Amino acid sequence: MTEQEKALNELISYRDKLEKIEYEDIKTLIRESIKFIPVTTAKLKKGEFIDRVRLNKKTDFFKSQSEISYVKDQFVIDNYLTEFGRANRPKEPLFYGALRSTQIEHNRLTGYLETSEMIHDKESVNLNGELFTVTRWEVKNELIIAEIVFSDDALKSNPDTRHSFENQFKQLNQSEHREIALRQLQLFSNEFSRKTNSHHDYKISVAYSDLLLNEYGIDGITFPSVKSEYQGQNIVFKPEAVDKHLELKIASTHRMHKNKMESFMSNYHHTTDFGKNNSNFVWDLTKINEKQIIEESIKQVTKK
Repeated sequence: MTEQEKALNELISYRDKLEKIEYEDIKTLIRESIKFIPVTTAKLKKGEFIDRVRLNKKTDFFKSQSEISYVKDQFVIDNYLTEFGRANRPKEPLFYGALRSTQIEHNRLTGYLETSEMIHDKESVNLNGELFTVTRWEVKNELIIAEIVFSDDALKSNPDTRHSFENQFKQLNQSEHREIALRQLQLFSNEFSRKTNSHHDYKISVAYSDLLLNEYGIDGITFPSVKSEYQGQNIVFKPEAVDKHLELKIASTHRMHKNKMESFMSNYHHTTDFGKNNSNFVWDLTKINEKQIIEESIKQVTKK
């Protein structure tokens, strides 16, 4: 057994006890012992749209790009970004968004499923609707990103993942490191798609992301959406990639009206202008009757 294989087996043995393993030990094991770290890449085309969702917990309308992009407020970073995410370390702001997929055409639905807790609670009732904001961002130039496509669960559920896997597997077969690379890609992909009980469960996927984004020079990573049961597609960018490669195109508000297992998404307001430096959003408040829409939406989820 090679040193790489021993290190990989050790990493796999960590999966069920990650709360006891220091993050830096995981990252060091991957970097220095496994050494050969495979990356499967894809093109993110110019003109592709990415949707990002934020719940309106304290305000009806956000007023600037800084409020709906990656977190910049140091107080928020220090006091609220305190746990591991699927790709981010504690106190590391990243930009998460949603892409189109074959099974979920509207990016915003994937983004909402990733953001809302209410929608996943089968007994929850919110007839007036959970208010959230969708921002749409356009890719300004073609990018090479990493794609996570070796997840067992996603391969069973998502034809897009299956298609990408088949292409990547063909290329992998040409590599002299194909056996160890395949085992690694399966591990990292399964970690990206695991359903977690604790934020510590993200440590392996975060370590892989950390190396790709911060040491390998990758701008972004796309991966199947766990909260949509792998039907949707997520993407994550480091902040400098957002500033350089993405442009905010529109912001809009929506409500998800819910009556236990019945739900209905309604559209509300949208921006007409972002103001100077995208810091003074102008919202069109004249074209809809919000009260009427809420009443009609309530009928949709209570008609049975």
